[in-house]
Amino acid sequence: MTGEVRARAGGLLRLADLLNTVVARIVVWLVPVMVVVTIMDVALRLFAGRATLWAFDATVQFYAAHFLLLGGFTLLRGGHVGVDILREQAGPRTGLVMDVASWIAFFFPFAIVMVLWSWDFMIASWAIHETSPGVAALPVYPIKTLFFAGNLLLLIQGVAAFLRVLAGGFSRLKGV
Repeated sequence: MTGEVRARAGGLLRLADLLNTVVARIVVWLVPVMVVVTIMDVALRLFAGRATLWAFDATVQFYAAHFLLLGGFTLLRGGHVGVDILREQAGPRTGLVMDVASWIAFFFPFAIVMVLWSWDFMIASWAIHETSPGVAALPVYPIKTLFFAGNLLLLIQGVAAFLRVLAGGFSRLKGV
C-alpha cells in the first residue's frame, strides 16, 4: 500500500469516526430534553390536574432517536458485545481469522440487511405520513428516517472498524 493510499484510507476512517462523534455530541442533548418534558408532564398532572396529550409520545420518540443514532458511536468506543474470551486464547493468525470471519459472517450481513430493511420501512412510513397511535398523533416518519440513518451510521463505522482490524492484524502478522 502506497503512502498516498494509506493517507487517504486513514482520512476516510477518521471521517467515519468524526461523523459518528458529531452525531453523538448532538444526540446527547436529547436526554435533558426528555427529562424536562417528563418533569413538565408530571408537574402538570400533579399541580394542574391535567396531562399533556403529546409528552409521552414525544419522550418515546426522543428516546428512540437517542438509541437509534448512537450505534455507530458505541461501535467506535468499543461498547458492543464481542467474543473476546475466544479471541484472547487464539494466536495472532487464528485471532485475525476469527475477527475477519465474525465481521463477515455476523456484522456485515446484519448491518446490510438492517440498512436495506430500514430504507423500505422509512419510505413506507413517509408514503402514508404515519403518525403515532396516541391521541396526539405525532408524526412517526421522522423517527423511521432516523432508524435508517442510525443503521447507515453503524454500517459506516463497521466498515472503518473492519479496515482497522485488517490493518492491525496484518501488521501483527508481519512480526510472527
